[in-house]
Amino acid sequence: MNQKPTVKEIQEEILILLSELDRVCRKNNIKYSLHGGTLLGAVRENGFIPWDDDADITMMREEYNRLIECFNKESKDFMLIESFLHMPRIVRRKFEEDTVFAWIDIMIYDPITEKNIPQKIKFGMILAFQAMCRNEVTIHLIEGKTHSALQMAAFKFAYFVGRPFSYEKKYNWYNKFCQNCLCGNRKYIHRSNDQLRGMKMLVPAECMNEYIDISYEGKQLMITKDYDKVLTISYGANYMTPIHDEANDDLHVHFREAFLKHLKLI
Repeated sequence: MNQKPTVKEIQEEILILLSELDRVCRKNNIKYSLHGGTLLGAVRENGFIPWDDDADITMMREEYNRLIECFNKESKDFMLIESFLHMPRIVRRKFEEDTVFAWIDIMIYDPITEKNIPQKIKFGMILAFQAMCRNEVTIHLIEGKTHSALQMAAFKFAYFVGRPFSYEKKYNWYNKFCQNCLCGNRKYIHRSNDQLRGMKMLVPAECMNEYIDISYEGKQLMITKDYDKVLTISYGANYMTPIHDEANDDLHVHFREAFLKHLKLI
Protein backbone atom coordinates (compact mmCIF):
# COMPACT_ATOMS: atom_id res chain seq x y z
CA MET A 1 0.00 0.00 0.00
CA ASN A 2 1.16 3.53 -0.81
CA GLN A 3 2.08 4.87 2.65
CA LYS A 4 2.58 8.52 1.68
CA PRO A 5 0.10 9.39 -1.07
CA THR A 6 -0.26 12.93 -2.33
CA VAL A 7 -3.60 14.72 -2.09
CA LYS A 8 -3.96 14.28 -5.84
CA GLU A 9 -3.44 10.50 -5.56
CA ILE A 10 -6.01 10.31 -2.74
CA GLN A 11 -8.50 12.28 -4.84
CA GLU A 12 -7.99 9.92 -7.79
CA GLU A 13 -8.81 6.95 -5.54
CA ILE A 14 -11.85 8.74 -4.07
CA LEU A 15 -13.18 9.35 -7.58
CA ILE A 16 -12.96 5.60 -8.26
CA LEU A 17 -14.88 4.91 -5.03
CA LEU A 18 -17.53 7.52 -5.88
CA SER A 19 -17.96 6.08 -9.37
CA GLU A 20 -18.55 2.59 -7.96
CA LEU A 21 -21.02 3.88 -5.38
CA ASP A 22 -22.88 5.77 -8.10
CA ARG A 23 -22.96 2.68 -10.35
CA VAL A 24 -24.53 0.48 -7.67
CA CYS A 25 -27.00 3.18 -6.63
CA ARG A 26 -28.22 3.87 -10.15
CA LYS A 27 -28.54 0.17 -10.90
CA ASN A 28 -30.80 -0.24 -7.87
CA ASN A 29 -32.59 3.14 -8.10
CA ILE A 30 -31.10 4.29 -4.79
CA LYS A 31 -30.83 8.04 -4.18
CA TYR A 32 -27.89 9.77 -2.53
CA SER A 33 -26.34 13.23 -2.46
CA LEU A 34 -22.77 14.40 -2.29
CA HIS A 35 -22.32 16.24 0.98
CA GLY A 36 -20.06 18.58 2.92
CA GLY A 37 -16.85 19.55 1.17
CA THR A 38 -17.64 17.06 -1.60
CA LEU A 39 -20.94 18.81 -2.37
CA LEU A 40 -19.28 22.20 -2.03
CA GLY A 41 -16.58 21.15 -4.47
CA ALA A 42 -19.17 19.86 -6.94
CA VAL A 43 -21.05 23.18 -6.94
CA ARG A 44 -18.05 25.52 -6.74
CA GLU A 45 -15.30 23.62 -8.57
CA ASN A 46 -17.13 20.92 -10.57
CA GLY A 47 -14.89 18.52 -8.66
CA PHE A 48 -12.59 18.40 -5.68
CA ILE A 49 -11.75 21.35 -3.50
CA PRO A 50 -7.96 21.51 -4.09
CA TRP A 51 -7.00 20.44 -0.54
CA ASP A 52 -9.84 17.95 0.09
CA ASP A 53 -8.68 14.40 0.93
CA ASP A 54 -11.96 12.71 1.83
CA ALA A 55 -15.50 12.34 0.49
CA ASP A 56 -18.92 12.55 2.13
CA ILE A 57 -22.34 11.52 0.92
CA THR A 58 -25.75 11.67 2.58
CA MET A 59 -28.73 9.36 2.26
CA MET A 60 -32.13 9.05 3.82
CA ARG A 61 -32.32 6.06 6.16
CA GLU A 62 -34.64 4.17 3.80
CA GLU A 63 -32.19 4.58 0.92
CA TYR A 64 -29.26 3.50 3.08
CA ASN A 65 -31.08 0.35 4.22
CA ARG A 66 -31.45 -0.62 0.57
CA LEU A 67 -27.78 0.13 -0.14
CA ILE A 68 -26.50 -2.03 2.72
CA GLU A 69 -28.56 -4.92 1.34
CA CYS A 70 -27.01 -4.84 -2.13
CA PHE A 71 -23.62 -3.09 -2.19
CA ASN A 72 -21.37 -5.88 -0.94
CA LYS A 73 -23.17 -8.40 -3.15
CA GLU A 74 -22.74 -6.34 -6.30
CA SER A 75 -19.32 -4.72 -5.87
CA LYS A 76 -16.38 -7.01 -6.60
CA ASP A 77 -13.51 -4.73 -5.57
CA PHE A 78 -15.08 -2.54 -2.89
CA MET A 79 -17.00 -3.07 0.33
CA LEU A 80 -19.33 -1.17 2.63
CA ILE A 81 -18.35 -1.58 6.29
CA GLU A 82 -20.18 -0.54 9.45
CA SER A 83 -17.59 -1.69 11.97
CA PHE A 84 -15.47 1.46 12.38
CA LEU A 85 -16.81 4.07 14.79
CA HIS A 86 -20.48 4.72 14.08
CA MET A 87 -20.47 5.64 10.40
CA PRO A 88 -20.71 3.38 7.34
CA ARG A 89 -17.81 3.69 4.93
CA ILE A 90 -16.86 2.38 1.50
CA VAL A 91 -13.28 1.15 1.00
CA ARG A 92 -11.36 -1.27 -1.21
CA ARG A 93 -11.51 -4.97 -0.38
CA LYS A 94 -7.79 -5.53 -1.10
CA PHE A 95 -4.72 -3.31 -1.13
CA GLU A 96 -1.72 -3.85 -3.39
CA GLU A 97 1.72 -2.31 -2.93
CA ASP A 98 0.84 0.86 -4.85
CA THR A 99 -2.83 1.13 -3.76
CA VAL A 100 -3.87 4.39 -2.14
CA PHE A 101 -6.00 4.14 1.00
CA ALA A 102 -9.13 6.32 0.83
CA TRP A 103 -12.77 5.99 1.77
CA ILE A 104 -16.25 7.49 1.48
CA ASP A 105 -18.18 8.48 4.61
CA ILE A 106 -21.92 7.78 4.43
CA MET A 107 -23.98 10.13 6.59
CA ILE A 108 -27.56 9.10 7.30
CA TYR A 109 -30.55 11.40 7.64
CA ASP A 110 -33.11 10.49 10.30
CA PRO A 111 -36.14 12.49 11.53
CA ILE A 112 -35.86 14.72 14.59
CA THR A 113 -38.40 16.56 16.69
CA GLU A 114 -39.02 20.25 16.09
CA LYS A 115 -39.00 20.96 19.85
CA ASN A 116 -35.85 22.40 21.40
CA ILE A 117 -35.56 20.44 24.67
CA PRO A 118 -36.32 17.02 23.13
CA GLN A 119 -33.75 17.85 20.42
CA LYS A 120 -31.09 18.32 23.08
CA ILE A 121 -32.09 15.04 24.71
CA LYS A 122 -31.79 13.26 21.37
CA PHE A 123 -28.36 14.79 20.70
CA GLY A 124 -27.19 13.70 24.15
CA MET A 125 -28.45 10.16 23.73
CA ILE A 126 -26.86 9.87 20.29
CA LEU A 127 -23.52 11.06 21.64
CA ALA A 128 -23.78 8.43 24.38
CA PHE A 129 -24.43 5.69 21.81
CA GLN A 130 -21.55 6.97 19.69
CA ALA A 131 -19.24 6.79 22.72
CA MET A 132 -20.40 3.24 23.43
CA CYS A 133 -19.45 2.27 19.88
CA ARG A 134 -15.84 3.39 20.34
CA ASN A 135 -12.94 1.08 21.14
CA GLU A 136 -9.58 1.51 22.88
CA VAL A 137 -8.12 3.15 19.74
CA THR A 138 -10.99 5.36 18.60
CA ILE A 139 -11.93 6.66 22.05
CA HIS A 140 -8.79 8.84 21.90
CA LEU A 141 -9.87 10.51 18.64
CA ILE A 142 -12.22 12.79 20.57
CA GLU A 143 -9.51 14.29 22.75
CA GLY A 144 -8.69 17.88 21.88
CA LYS A 145 -9.51 21.53 22.25
CA THR A 146 -13.15 21.20 21.18
CA HIS A 147 -14.24 19.25 24.28
CA SER A 148 -14.38 20.37 27.90
CA ALA A 149 -13.15 18.15 30.72
CA LEU A 150 -16.77 17.49 31.72
CA GLN A 151 -17.73 16.48 28.17
CA MET A 152 -14.73 14.16 27.98
CA ALA A 153 -15.65 12.57 31.31
CA ALA A 154 -19.26 11.97 30.20
CA PHE A 155 -18.11 10.56 26.87
CA LYS A 156 -15.66 8.15 28.48
CA PHE A 157 -18.25 7.11 31.09
CA ALA A 158 -20.62 6.07 28.27
CA TYR A 159 -17.73 4.27 26.57
CA PHE A 160 -17.02 2.18 29.70
CA VAL A 161 -20.74 1.44 30.17
CA GLY A 162 -20.82 0.01 26.67
CA ARG A 163 -17.69 -2.14 26.91
CA PRO A 164 -19.44 -5.36 28.07
CA PHE A 165 -21.65 -5.40 24.98
CA SER A 166 -20.74 -6.39 21.42
CA TYR A 167 -20.30 -3.66 18.82
CA GLU A 168 -23.14 -5.16 16.77
CA LYS A 169 -25.58 -4.93 19.68
CA LYS A 170 -24.61 -1.33 20.52
CA TYR A 171 -24.74 -0.28 16.87
CA ASN A 172 -28.20 -1.81 16.55
CA TRP A 173 -29.44 0.10 19.64
CA TYR A 174 -27.97 3.28 18.23
CA ASN A 175 -29.69 2.94 14.85
CA LYS A 176 -33.07 2.02 16.33
CA PHE A 177 -32.98 5.05 18.63
CA CYS A 178 -32.06 7.41 15.76
CA GLN A 179 -34.86 6.09 13.55
CA ASN A 180 -37.69 5.77 16.06
CA CYS A 181 -37.24 8.11 19.03
CA LEU A 182 -37.93 11.84 19.43
CA CYS A 183 -38.91 12.22 15.77
CA GLY A 184 -41.70 14.82 16.24
CA ASN A 185 -43.83 15.50 13.19
CA ARG A 186 -40.97 14.42 10.89
CA LYS A 187 -40.75 17.80 9.19
CA TYR A 188 -37.04 17.99 10.01
CA ILE A 189 -34.16 15.62 9.47
CA HIS A 190 -30.57 15.58 10.68
CA ARG A 191 -27.42 13.57 10.12
CA SER A 192 -27.74 11.24 13.08
CA ASN A 193 -24.31 9.63 12.64
CA ASP A 194 -22.37 12.87 12.23
CA GLN A 195 -20.31 14.67 14.86
CA LEU A 196 -22.26 16.97 17.18
CA ARG A 197 -21.72 20.09 15.08
CA GLY A 198 -23.13 18.41 11.98
CA MET A 199 -25.79 16.52 13.92
CA LYS A 200 -27.27 19.81 15.11
CA MET A 201 -27.73 21.15 11.56
CA LEU A 202 -31.42 20.46 11.02
CA VAL A 203 -32.68 20.35 7.44
CA PRO A 204 -36.31 20.48 6.22
CA ALA A 205 -37.24 16.92 5.23
CA GLU A 206 -38.26 17.99 1.72
CA CYS A 207 -34.62 18.90 0.98
CA MET A 208 -33.92 15.22 0.33
CA ASN A 209 -36.97 14.55 -1.85
CA GLU A 210 -35.52 15.39 -5.28
CA TYR A 211 -32.10 14.83 -6.84
CA ILE A 212 -30.20 16.08 -9.86
CA ASP A 213 -26.97 15.10 -11.62
CA ILE A 214 -23.88 17.27 -11.49
CA SER A 215 -20.51 17.03 -13.22
CA TYR A 216 -17.76 16.04 -10.81
CA GLU A 217 -14.28 15.64 -12.31
CA GLY A 218 -15.99 14.61 -15.54
CA LYS A 219 -18.28 12.07 -13.83
CA GLN A 220 -22.04 12.48 -13.41
CA LEU A 221 -22.89 12.14 -9.71
CA MET A 222 -26.02 12.86 -7.66
CA ILE A 223 -26.79 15.82 -5.44
CA THR A 224 -29.95 17.04 -3.78
CA LYS A 225 -31.93 19.51 -5.87
CA ASP A 226 -32.00 21.75 -2.77
CA TYR A 227 -28.20 21.89 -2.57
CA ASP A 228 -28.23 25.67 -2.03
CA LYS A 229 -30.30 25.32 1.14
CA VAL A 230 -28.16 22.46 2.44
CA LEU A 231 -24.89 24.32 1.75
CA THR A 232 -26.23 27.52 3.33
CA ILE A 233 -27.19 25.62 6.49
CA SER A 234 -23.75 23.97 6.56
CA TYR A 235 -21.44 26.84 5.58
CA GLY A 236 -23.46 30.06 5.56
CA ALA A 237 -24.67 32.25 2.70
CA ASN A 238 -21.12 32.94 1.44
CA TYR A 239 -20.30 29.27 0.87
CA MET A 240 -18.92 30.06 -2.61
CA THR A 241 -15.94 31.85 -0.98
CA PRO A 242 -13.09 29.33 -0.45
CA ILE A 243 -11.97 28.84 3.17
CA HIS A 244 -9.39 26.20 4.13
CA ASP A 245 -10.10 24.77 7.58
CA GLU A 246 -6.59 23.62 8.47
CA ALA A 247 -7.78 22.16 11.80
CA ASN A 248 -9.37 19.34 9.81
CA ASP A 249 -6.01 18.41 8.25
CA ASP A 250 -4.54 17.21 11.56
CA LEU A 251 -7.79 15.42 12.46
CA HIS A 252 -7.71 13.49 9.19
CA VAL A 253 -4.12 12.33 9.86
CA HIS A 254 -5.09 10.81 13.23
CA PHE A 255 -8.33 9.40 11.86
CA ARG A 256 -6.55 7.80 8.90
CA GLU A 257 -4.06 6.08 11.23
CA ALA A 258 -6.85 4.72 13.48
CA PHE A 259 -8.82 3.48 10.46
CA LEU A 260 -5.75 1.68 9.07
CA LYS A 261 -5.21 -0.02 12.44
CA HIS A 262 -8.86 -1.08 12.51
CA LEU A 263 -8.52 -2.69 9.08
CA LYS A 264 -5.21 -4.27 10.19
CA LEU A 265 -3.35 -2.53 7.38
CA ILE A 266 -0.65 -1.17 9.73
